[in-house]
Parts: sequence; structure tokens; C-alpha cells
Amino acid sequence: MPRLGIAFLLCVGMAFALSPPIRAQMSDQLEREHFGSIAPGQYQAGDSVHFMLDRYRNDPSHAEFLLRFQGQPEVYVLYADYGSLGGSVLRYDSGAIAIQIAGWGGMTIYTDDDPDGLPATRTGDSNPPSPPSVSLSQMQGAADDEASHLGYVRNVHVSFTADWGALGSDSGLRAIAFDAMENAARGIDRFTANPAARAAFVQRVTTIHMQTNDRPLIRLTGKTLIVTFNPRDGYQGRASSRAISFALGKLFSIPMPN
Repeated sequence: MPRLGIAFLLCVGMAFALSPPIRAQMSDQLEREHFGSIAPGQYQAGDSVHFMLDRYRNDPSHAEFLLRFQGQPEVYVLYADYGSLGGSVLRYDSGAIAIQIAGWGGMTIYTDDDPDGLPATRTGDSNPPSPPSVSLSQMQGAADDEASHLGYVRNVHVSFTADWGALGSDSGLRAIAFDAMENAARGIDRFTANPAARAAFVQRVTTIHMQTNDRPLIRLTGKTLIVTFNPRDGYQGRASSRAISFALGKLFSIPMPN
């Protein structure tokens, strides 16, 4: 079943009692049968939406997928759930539906520009992504670039920090930290596009600090926004930009779409 991100905990109840091992076996089998027909690959929707959908970890026993839009750097983790009439839905970690698959196999993708959805057609195969390999100096340069971008585009003046010493000695940790930082910057950009959100953010935040934790979350300490990630969980261990923006809306009491 789906495991949603920083803003949500999904609790699933059952109308009858089963011992945990039997319940787990039945759940895994149902997921394999129901979600196994979702075809990874390259897709086109409408005239200009091109995206790649890959099964996460290439493991048919899991119901998570990776979504990338052509020309955009972010990799989204999508969580499969049951839809209506035998269909399926793939949700962002924020809870919003990204893709809907009808029981007969037709796929619809929902984007910010096309919230009513566009029918999608598979056009080819896709190779799953992997976290970027970056040096410490590249990550520090990206932190400065993201801060400059937010200052120029949103008039939001912040700095991005992390435990540079720990990141300098661990390339695997650095790859996930870099990805988490980029998503955090995109999430802040998305959030502060709203004038009321921007006004609240600039009054209360001056620093974004990236920090490891057992799960992704955000919290405000003084004027430092702490964004956490779990490097052991790969893409699932960090929040998407959509989840960051939505969680900031919760934090600052400014409703944001998920």
C-alpha cells in the first residue's frame, strides 16, 4: 500500500481480523496482481507532455513508481493505490493523484497546467534514473545557485546549509542530500509563488538546513527551516517539491494545493 510523504500518514483498516503473516501475504499478492500491469516506459500526453514512468527498485512486489517529466530534473516517487471500477491511481507523496489507470488499461496524467487530465500513450521503453553523483564543491555551488534563484525570482533571501564535513566524506549521502536540497528549493519556489505565502516565509525564514533523519519532515527552529531526509531510503527518503510546498502551507497556515 502507499506510503505517503512528509504531510501525511496513511492508515489502512480491515473489516475482519487476520493474523499479521497471513494479512501481509494476502496484501502483497493482491498488490502484485493489481499493480503489476502498470507498464513502465516513455509516454506522451497531448501535444507537449512527455514523461517517463519506471517501477521503483524494479521489484514487482512493491507498488512504487518513479515519474520524470521531459526537460525537468525532479524525480517523483508515486505510490500505487486502488482506484474505482478495478482501476489504479498513482499518487505523489503529497497525496495528490498524478496518474490514473482505468480498469481497461487507459492512462490519464494530471498536471498543474492540465488539472482535468490528459490521456497518455506509451511511446517506448525507459531506463530508471539514479541519484546524481556530485562533488562537495558542486553541491555547495548548487546551494548558492538555489539561494540566488529564489532571491531573483521570488525576492526570497535565504541560505542553504548542511553538515558539509559529513557530506564531503560520503558520496552516497551527498547524492541524496543534493537531491533533497534541490527538491526543497523547488518546493519553496512553488510555495512562495503565492504572494501571501511569500510574505509569511520571508518574515520567518532566513536559512534552510538539510539534515538526516529517519523520515522526511520540515520544522521551524527560530528562523531556520530544517528539512530532513533519510539517505538509506533513496528517492523515498526525501520529500518531493510538491510535498515541501504543501507542508509549508500547513506550517504557515496558508492553504496550498497538494
